[in-house]
Amino acid sequence: MRILLLRTWTTNIGNGFIDYGAKAMLERAFPDAEIVETGGYPNHAADTAALWRGTRKFERMAGRGADYESPTHQIRQNVLNVSELIDADLAVLPGCVLSRPTFRKYFDTLTRLRERDIPIVIIGGGGEEYDEAERKDVEAVFDALDIEVLLTRDRTAYEEYGDLVEYLYDGIDCSLFLGDAHQPPEANREFDVHTFDKGEEPDVDGASTIIRPDHAPFDEPYHFPVGERARELLGLETPLFEAENVFVSDMVTDYLFLYANADVVRSDRIHACLPALTYGNRAQFYFDTPRANLFDRVPIEGDVTSEPVRFDMDELEREKDEQVEALEEGVTTVL
Repeated sequence: MRILLLRTWTTNIGNGFIDYGAKAMLERAFPDAEIVETGGYPNHAADTAALWRGTRKFERMAGRGADYESPTHQIRQNVLNVSELIDADLAVLPGCVLSRPTFRKYFDTLTRLRERDIPIVIIGGGGEEYDEAERKDVEAVFDALDIEVLLTRDRTAYEEYGDLVEYLYDGIDCSLFLGDAHQPPEANREFDVHTFDKGEEPDVDGASTIIRPDHAPFDEPYHFPVGERARELLGLETPLFEAENVFVSDMVTDYLFLYANADVVRSDRIHACLPALTYGNRAQFYFDTPRANLFDRVPIEGDVTSEPVRFDMDELEREKDEQVEALEEGVTTVL
């Protein structure tokens, strides 16, 4: 069996964690399968180009393409995704993809896969807002693409979208399989990690050496702001590179090294906390978002929003085993 793993875009390094974990999950479920990874960055770039054109006054005045947010806009249809050139038995889309932005980017590629009768399975699926508008968008995409297998990453997604599919599992985030994918070496000193790009870094008494990763190592195509510029637009007081021990890398494994070795990870990014917890370390989360509902489905000992906590590692392994079994069962319903 050949499985296409439809990666997203590592403009946010957390997406790389999801992709790494998704591949490890697939390898456990289907050890004899050929897993072919293809990137979603072409779709992301085309989407950004379409949105950028839509903001330009000249383009609007000329009436060139009225709806730049349409998933079928010509700019998005012009892009080629390598998955369209590969025959496969199954396509897997991982992560927090149950949202208009993701389906807007990937819709045309997914449509072309379905036209070749390749089933699409979503694993570790979650939404962004879980409001009525998002529900309508997700429902329309599931109906158009005949998506019948969904393993969610949080209870909210499970309750909101379970009626759309034939096979549903109340699952966990793909990044919780990172330990199966990669084991970083040990660090030669102790440190904490603070990853904040939505709000100001908190003052913590008694913290050891602090390393400050940024999760946006790649500039967005066509001038959409990320990294330093995004922090400026948010009104954050300290520019990233004026703090000590700033870290930016183009390698997912570099970030995993930090999160696997930190004493404590404090962050307003979910996918800074989850890798640390997955490797048995402590983490504390500092942001209010519906995406944080996934913490209700993981074996945390304590409240991750009020203090540094750990996973119950035995319970985590049990959850992973059950997710692998669910993935195997779900795939049998479409093959």
